[in-house]
Amino acid sequence: HYACGRNVLTGWLNVDGYDESFPSGAVPAELASRIFRLDLTGRHPFPDHHFRLGYSEDFIEHLDQAEFTSFLCECFRTFQPGGVLRLSSPGLEGVLRRHLRGSDWAAANVFREEAYERWWHKHFLCFAEVDAIARHIGWREVRMSPYGQSTVPDLRQDSRPSQADLNLVVELVK
Repeated sequence: HYACGRNVLTGWLNVDGYDESFPSGAVPAELASRIFRLDLTGRHPFPDHHFRLGYSEDFIEHLDQAEFTSFLCECFRTFQPGGVLRLSSPGLEGVLRRHLRGSDWAAANVFREEAYERWWHKHFLCFAEVDAIARHIGWREVRMSPYGQSTVPDLRQDSRPSQADLNLVVELVK
């Protein structure tokens, strides 16, 4: 469970870098004992072909395009053939609908503050961009998935229904 923040899932390896979810690195002891601390933009300390499933919600929008590509490369390396990675994140189309309410300078500034600065967001992806990057890396299938639904029951982990109309949800199959 990549970038788990405070949403620690039972039965999962919960990984986080202790950034925005934990101001000043202040992680409650009961959570810290259940979270593996890792910078997900670097090399992952897991063996090749190790994981069958992976999940991330509200993480990839905090990465720039190069960091996102590195993250997907490391996931690809560490996933078993047939493994599935589910990514749920505010998507470009949903963010534009929700936060860009005009085409003038004032609207653009409100958009920047609401969508990017308030939440430390760097980049919002659309399906075409995820698909192009993932397939270039070698993921054999990239599919859109409805919020809260998956053909893989263990990946039905989406926890913020208020973002159902905002998030881009994709599943990548190695």
